[in-house]
Amino acid sequence: MECLSFCVAKSIDLTRLDNHFKNSSNEYTSVKTRDLIKLKSEQHQEHTLFIFKNGTVVAWGIKRYEMKEYLNLIHSLITKPLAISAHDEFHYQISEQTTIEPHDFFDVDCLTLENDSDELKLSLSYGFSQSVKLQYFETIIDALIEKYNPMIQSLSHKGEMPIGRKQIQQVIGEILAGKSELNLISNFFYNPKYFWQHPTLEQNFTMLERYLHIQRRVNAINHRLDTLNEIFDMFNNYLDNRHSHNLEIIIIVLIAVEIIAFVSNFHIG
Repeated sequence: MECLSFCVAKSIDLTRLDNHFKNSSNEYTSVKTRDLIKLKSEQHQEHTLFIFKNGTVVAWGIKRYEMKEYLNLIHSLITKPLAISAHDEFHYQISEQTTIEPHDFFDVDCLTLENDSDELKLSLSYGFSQSVKLQYFETIIDALIEKYNPMIQSLSHKGEMPIGRKQIQQVIGEILAGKSELNLISNFFYNPKYFWQHPTLEQNFTMLERYLHIQRRVNAINHRLDTLNEIFDMFNNYLDNRHSHNLEIIIIVLIAVEIIAFVSNFHIG
């Protein structure tokens, strides 16, 4: 069986989705909490979706080709779907103990569940949700580096960067916006409040968090953002200093012209 995770938006209006599922038809059963919706299909009882407020969707027991219908429905109900999507895939089975490990031969992660309860699946879904959200951020950072690396290389080889001060300010703003969304809006540094009421399930989330290197990936993204910010901030300071230097030269030239004019008028007089 498959567990699929997707990042489809920066955030999702859960109330709007919940109202749609409750009022439109009897095709789905929707249960809304503070930070997610649990969606069950009436036609496919084995299908379970957790739609998170942070813009991610984690699906259990649904094959990839079956997800298209669900994703199309969710996309139609959110205001700003992401242009760049991120997704991940895991295989799971039911056995005696909850564990996760890589497959011996194939490049896939295998999850074993001790039971088929929605509570256990949800405790793990929080980890999958964070991981696929991080994957989205990693994709954005890679795109930023690819976009601005030629400018950095130009600075390294030619001693100049083909970009103005206003554009540099925009780049710095773009970097800080990414850092703000990662650290202030997304709660990667705190365990979900769900585990306050279900402390016995928190060990599953912790196991998955360690296996997926959540904190290490957050630190790596922050480090890359800090490095980009330092580079462009340094060049911005250089442009400020060069602008000040140019102003000083202009002032000196103007003073010199004024002195020359004064001396010339003095001799003429």
